[in-house]
Amino acid sequence: MKLFILAGVASLSCGALVAACSSSSNHGGGGGGDGGSSSGGDGGGDAKTGDGGGSSGGAAYSGTMAADETTAGVFNIAGEFIATPDASATANTCPGMGVTSGSCCYEPPIVASDAGAADAGTVALVSAGTITFKDGTSTLANMNPGTNGAYGITSGASNPTVKWTQGDTLAVSAAGATVDAFTGNLVTVVDLAGVTPVLSLKTATTVPITSPLVVSWTPGTATTVRVTLIAAKGTVEDGSISCSVNDSAGTVTVPTAFLSKLTTGDTGVISLTRQAVSQATGNNVSVQLVSASTTTGIAKFQ
Repeated sequence: MKLFILAGVASLSCGALVAACSSSSNHGGGGGGDGGSSSGGDGGGDAKTGDGGGSSGGAAYSGTMAADETTAGVFNIAGEFIATPDASATANTCPGMGVTSGSCCYEPPIVASDAGAADAGTVALVSAGTITFKDGTSTLANMNPGTNGAYGITSGASNPTVKWTQGDTLAVSAAGATVDAFTGNLVTVVDLAGVTPVLSLKTATTVPITSPLVVSWTPGTATTVRVTLIAAKGTVEDGSISCSVNDSAGTVTVPTAFLSKLTTGDTGVISLTRQAVSQATGNNVSVQLVSASTTTGIAKFQ
């Protein structure tokens, strides 16, 4: 996924809120994989998990396959599979030291003693064999895992078939390996429209910290819409907030109780992400199929 380094927030670590650092109006939730080919070359980057979707349902393995198109017209497909964590490792929907209120999560800034704690250890990725993406009768890609175990492919001169149109239904199927064969469908989302307040990478959106922030959009048929705010004092993180609701709601309110934890004069980013999430299952695996569209702007908190 195309990333922006924003002035004043260049050193922020987005972690699970990576969508907030994505380019304006990106399509897809997956992020791009460097390398790879339609014939199944080495894949690239990690997939980003989506809001919603079902649980692993006791499956031995779980994974995500995701598709995205950047504003520059670059198409990406990425995914990965791991042994399913136990319930205690996946129960907290607000990571780290975060706290929840309704549909929202507040995460305080990371202090030096906590740095790296969330990333401790290495998760081994496993193979599902060749994974095929089709749009109708057209094959977009046949992918095999790369040397890092992840799947990834990016459109371009060497991969001219990796492309689709918003709203297309992509058929996803895996031949199977350590992860058993599976099939499923992924509907690519349509861009967000009617977003209020207007988000821009040129003019900062003013975000109050003493009253609720109401964000609205033209309702759609995707799974969820998530608003994400990341604040910073200069280049030092000062906390983040995310709230997720059904796309059909058309509005989400960020509570004052969380906004007041930020500081007047902070700068940062605000993003709105529409996600469509469906499930694919095999004998030993549960897979989230994710598509998203993200609109991002710079923010000033006061």
